[in-house]
Formats: sequence, C-alpha cells, structure tokens
Amino acid sequence: MKPSHTIAVASALVFVLSVLPAGATPHTTPRDPVRAALAHTMAVDAWPAGLVAVRASSEKVRTFASGVIELDVPDKVPADSRIRIGSNTKTFTAALVMQLVSEGTLSLDADVETYLPGVVRHPQVSGHDITVRQLLQHTSGLPDMDRDISDHLLEWQHRYISPRASLDLALTHPVSNAPGASFEYSNANYILAGLIIEAVSGRPLAEEIDTRIIVPLGLEDTYFPDQGERVIRGDHPHSYIPLGDSPVDFTDFDPSWGYAAGAMVSTTEDLTTFYSALATGDVVAAAQLDEMRKTIPAESLWAGAAYGLGLISFELSCGATAWGHGGDVPGTASRVAATEDGRAAAIAVTQNPTSVEADARLRGLIDTAICST
Repeated sequence: MKPSHTIAVASALVFVLSVLPAGATPHTTPRDPVRAALAHTMAVDAWPAGLVAVRASSEKVRTFASGVIELDVPDKVPADSRIRIGSNTKTFTAALVMQLVSEGTLSLDADVETYLPGVVRHPQVSGHDITVRQLLQHTSGLPDMDRDISDHLLEWQHRYISPRASLDLALTHPVSNAPGASFEYSNANYILAGLIIEAVSGRPLAEEIDTRIIVPLGLEDTYFPDQGERVIRGDHPHSYIPLGDSPVDFTDFDPSWGYAAGAMVSTTEDLTTFYSALATGDVVAAAQLDEMRKTIPAESLWAGAAYGLGLISFELSCGATAWGHGGDVPGTASRVAATEDGRAAAIAVTQNPTSVEADARLRGLIDTAICST
C-alpha cells in the first residue's frame, strides 16, 4: 500500500470513529466461513476451479465458485457447473440396490452366483463365495483394476470398455483377502453390483438410476453418460491431471471403466439434494437405510472413516455424524456428506489432490460447511 493510501485510510478511520456513539466500535461483517475455507484451499492447493454447495435443513441452498473454467482463460467458473462425480456414483448404485431389496427383488445376503451365474471366474474365489452385502461394503476381497487405468491414463482417455470386460481385467489380479475378512476398496465390487441391478430389473443401469432416483428427486443436472459418451453435457469447467511438468487437460474422456462404480455426472447442488434426501429417508426405506449405516472401520481411506453400504461415515467437529462419499476421476475430485437432519455439503475441484493434506482440506471444508449451517 502506498503511503498516500495509508494516510487516506487512516483519516477515514478517524472520521468513522469520531461519529460513533461513545463506547461503540466500528461494525465489521464477519467473513462467511465456507467462503473463507474455499479461498484457503484454492490458495494453498492451487486448484484451477473449486465449486461448493451447502444445503441447510430448511432446504435453502447456497453455492460458491472460485477459479476459472479453463487455465489461461479469464472466464470465471459458474457455481452450477457440471462435473464428473466419480465414486459418488457408488452411493447411487447402493441406494438402487437397497430399493430392490425393499421390494423383495434381491437379497443382501444372497451370493453373487444367484444373480450372475459364472460371471466371477477367478482361481481363488467364485460367485458362490461372495454376497451382495460384501460387494456394497467392499469386503469381498476382489481385486481392483484401478492401477491398470491410472498407470496408463492417456492410453485409456478415449477407450471404451464394457462392464464385463472391466470386471475381467480386475480379475486378472490376485484376491487381496478372503470374502468377509476385512475392508478393501475395489471398483470391481460395484461393477458387479451394477450388473446385478441389470440382471434382476431387466433394464439398463442408467435407466434404473434415472427412473428411480434422478427423476423423483428432480436432479436436473445429474445423469449417467450414454455408452461411448466422452463430453460432459452443458456448462462445465476443464479438468486437469498432474502429468509431467504441467497440468494436462483431461476434461473429455470415456468413463466406461467406471460404470456403476464411478461414471456419473452431476453438480455440487444436485449432490447435496441426493445425499440430504438419502440421509433423511426419502430415497430408501428405513429398514434398508439402517442396513446402509451399519459400518466397519475403513482406516485405509483416512483416520476415523467407517464404511457402510455405499456410505462413508465420519464425525464432524460439531458433534454430528456425517454420511457421504467421495469421488476421484482423472482431473476431478469431489467430496460430499449429509447429516441425519438433512444438512449437506459438497465440494468439487478440477485437479486431483496430490497430498493427504490437500485431501484433508477438502474434507475440512465439508466439516466447516455443515457445522456452520
């Protein structure tokens, strides 16, 4: 600040103080804690763009946006931008399974072989050994194909793979542990869950999610991409992966390898609508929601995390329990949670975290947003 500006500011402050009543202090507007937390992670972690939505139990929603639509272009990112939500798709898939359970169409404790005969072909395990519940809670022991994709991202950017082929790719790896032994996160679990939904409903997964969840909740900016669809519909920011010396644009790609485990697109506001509705009992019946909330320790995610059926629980600083998930696809990371009284928050950033500290700041923003609501 230049000296002349300092004198002017000081003079103005003297004037303000002179006209205040005796004993009064100048009024300052407290900074919104969510806006401050977003500004902090944007500055420290250098996200190209950050999007936040906060839903109060009164159904009032506030949205925030920071950053740009595209690097080296000054256009600001709109708060209602669509983003790829990655593994938050798992919660949609799990909720759909629970609807089918409540209708008596399938059973959580039936084995996979009941619905998908001969599909799980592995020298160490078969569909007879794994239950639907174990799929949803990541206790099947089935290996993941994530490394096959993440180590060769540019090769997979525009490559389509069917759910069955994706599963077969996962099953080329050794089983990590015996079914039911412990938590071991694997996308293969939800690939199978999606195939089970299609087998028992007789309809495509995307159609079932749309008919049973998206349309009833009015999630107008949420969808499951069509086969081969690589470009996000509507307004959306560019997304970047840290590859080499500079970020690489990875906005357009084929998410088919994610399928029921991670292919969907949404907005932060729609995510708060869905997770709030789920938390308050408006998506699945009470008995099935109770099943979703039966958790086991999932410390491999982060300290204090517990996993239910498509839901991660953790304790908030204000004493409430949060129920949510997270999603990471190349170029985008999102975190979302809701409490049982309907408060919810979601954040999405357009580059993947490269440190545990950056990831913790995203979860910390969720905590701040819900606890300040």
